[in-house]
Amino acid sequence: LMHIVLRETDRLSNLVSNFLTFARPSAGQAKCVDLTKALTEIATLFEKDGAVQQRIKLSLAINDAVFVYFDPLQLNQVVWNLLSNSAEAIEKEGRINIAVRKFKNETVTVEITDNGCGMDRETVKTIFNPFFTTKTNGTGLGLSIVYRILETYDCRLDVHSQPGIGSTFTLYFKQFNPAAA
Repeated sequence: LMHIVLRETDRLSNLVSNFLTFARPSAGQAKCVDLTKALTEIATLFEKDGAVQQRIKLSLAINDAVFVYFDPLQLNQVVWNLLSNSAEAIEKEGRINIAVRKFKNETVTVEITDNGCGMDRETVKTIFNPFFTTKTNGTGLGLSIVYRILETYDCRLDVHSQPGIGSTFTLYFKQFNPAAA
């Protein structure tokens, strides 16, 4: 009985923490972040996660060093959440690709693409709404928190998905020039 109480206490604590993060995301400690290094570290840790290990192949396509102005912990939270959602969309074995692109207008995109179950248009329209979930154990706050954090930094998130094919989440950042700072 005590084991159940402790497990449920942890679950409720996590739910309250997520709700508070959604309701009022902190601005964090923004600083110049080497996006290449950060994504490599996150991907390496994610591959070691028990739910992913040996089941999902992760590839990372980054050409140049890219810098953004963001809180490193919040960046980690955003990317980890998107990777977790991608992994949960893959039933058995699959792949997740992370690609970074720089554009001349100083925009940097990070695309996270999976070959999971995909989503229909109606689901895509509602995935950022608080408490919307397709998961049996989900709270429906993960993607809404991601969206709110990105809004704090004037960033954008787009989703393209097809049922049975997979999904692509594209994050749009403003490139940061550390030499100009």
